Amino acid sequence: MKKTYPMNSLFNGMKKRLGLGLVTCLSICHLSSAQTTGVTVVSTTTENGITTKTLSNGTIVKTVADGYYLDTAFYKNSNVLKETKVKKYWKFTDRIGVATSFTKDGEDQSLYLKSGGYNSLSANHFWGIFGLGLTGGYQYFNVKDEYQNYPKLLATLNGLDPNALKFSKVSPYQDFYLLAGPAIAVPLGKKFSLDFDLKAGFFNSKAASFGATALWNGFDRTISRVSPSANTWHAGGLLNIDLLYSLSNWAIGLNVQGFSTKTDYITEGREVTTPLINEARAVEFTRTNGGCNFGLAISHTFGNTCARTVYTLLPPPPAPVICNTPTLVDGSNGKMYENGSTEKPSFKWKSTSPAPENEEYIFKLYRADGSGVPIYSQTTKASSLDLPANVSLVSNDESSFYYYTIQSSQEGKCLSEAAAASFGYKAKPVQAISATKPAEDQYIFKIFGGSTATKYFNGGSGSGRRKASHKVVAKPAETVAKPKTVVPKRKVSGVSKTTTIVNYENVATNPNIKWPADLPLPKQPSVYEYEVQRLSTGDCKPTGQVAKYKFYIDPKIQVISELSLTNQKEDSFL
Repeated sequence: MKKTYPMNSLFNGMKKRLGLGLVTCLSICHLSSAQTTGVTVVSTTTENGITTKTLSNGTIVKTVADGYYLDTAFYKNSNVLKETKVKKYWKFTDRIGVATSFTKDGEDQSLYLKSGGYNSLSANHFWGIFGLGLTGGYQYFNVKDEYQNYPKLLATLNGLDPNALKFSKVSPYQDFYLLAGPAIAVPLGKKFSLDFDLKAGFFNSKAASFGATALWNGFDRTISRVSPSANTWHAGGLLNIDLLYSLSNWAIGLNVQGFSTKTDYITEGREVTTPLINEARAVEFTRTNGGCNFGLAISHTFGNTCARTVYTLLPPPPAPVICNTPTLVDGSNGKMYENGSTEKPSFKWKSTSPAPENEEYIFKLYRADGSGVPIYSQTTKASSLDLPANVSLVSNDESSFYYYTIQSSQEGKCLSEAAAASFGYKAKPVQAISATKPAEDQYIFKIFGGSTATKYFNGGSGSGRRKASHKVVAKPAETVAKPKTVVPKRKVSGVSKTTTIVNYENVATNPNIKWPADLPLPKQPSVYEYEVQRLSTGDCKPTGQVAKYKFYIDPKIQVISELSLTNQKEDSFL
């Protein structure tokens, strides 16, 4: 006959444990919040969101209310030291819910665990969003009814009635743990937060206890039994993730919890082929026990639960040191010295400071070439300065310009703006250059010929013919005594074909060419042709149009007459 045990007493015991843990958490939170950690305050005033507290030790502290923003005038006028203190507080969190155990594939599953319950309590101290603390708790897992199948199978194989088995009282699997580690509280807006609580430490695990016996020859024989091992301590870890909704110093929300540890237990029983007449065999196992729990979380914070910005009054700062710009009183500003002058400028200034005895001056001389590098500098307490002999100022043929600056300094604590001036040396005068005679135009001329002519005679020609404009009389030979006669333009008959051989070529500045003295006259009447063309001034190359002319020469009467070619245009020179 199957013997059963009521489970109400077991659940009632678990409920008492969970309720006791929750009451303990709330009691500790109330006691903690009732403690006072403040300093004695002599007086407190609040104005425009700024609370000013005078403490018993004489310190004055200004605190800005949440959501109140200060303008820059507060910092400038109040002479305060700003210090933002990080949010520091304690948080107690209690979690309660359903615990679920998982078994890896391939591991012994003879514990037959199913869902149970858990209750854990965490205490963390936070600095900003980071915290550190402890977690203690308890969880249990019930045993599935399937554990009865194996003893019944053994009884059937040994010829016994399975319903006649006696099942022992079932004790659940239990874990007690105490862990330590970090925590993180991430705010999600003004009301929600997401807490991560990771802890590691030791688990005290007690395996489940259950079994069955059968009556054999008047004696109870163990068919199958599972019981805890004497070794109950193992290392383990726990991770809590809480989604909380804030209600002032309290917060409620959901919890997800993951854990991992190891468990030792003993199995005592018989194989399927082992007769009941023999003793049962006991074997000890170690298995990994891990799971995921789901439940509710409630937390309470106390202490300094909000960050604050503190402004501590400071003594008045010392008066600032001001450096005044000196005033130039020399006459070098804008002065131009003559070229080659050996005179050097002398620099003078006067102080504008109310305390000139503490003042010193920095003089710098620059060449106005855009480099910005001083060619001479000196620090002095005098109000005048002459350049030393080794400082040479450029005074060559070109103009030379310089500028200089004077600044004042008070004990090296400040530097005034610069007073600046400039001077220079004139360039060497440029000597006047006499005007040069402009280059004359040049012309190249060529004489071709000549062609023999039998006679010449008077005769009119068309009005389109050009009148004689150039008449050149050849230089007569010394033996000829007759005077030269210029013959008017004539028509010439009996002229043979004109040759293209150049008889003479030369360059002249007068376009009105005369018969060259070194060119002999023909022995019989002849007609010669010559060309005239302008030469370029820069490269002496022919340029412009070519002017062509013809001459008839009779050596007997020494007459040179210009002849016009019919229908040939003759251009003049510019």
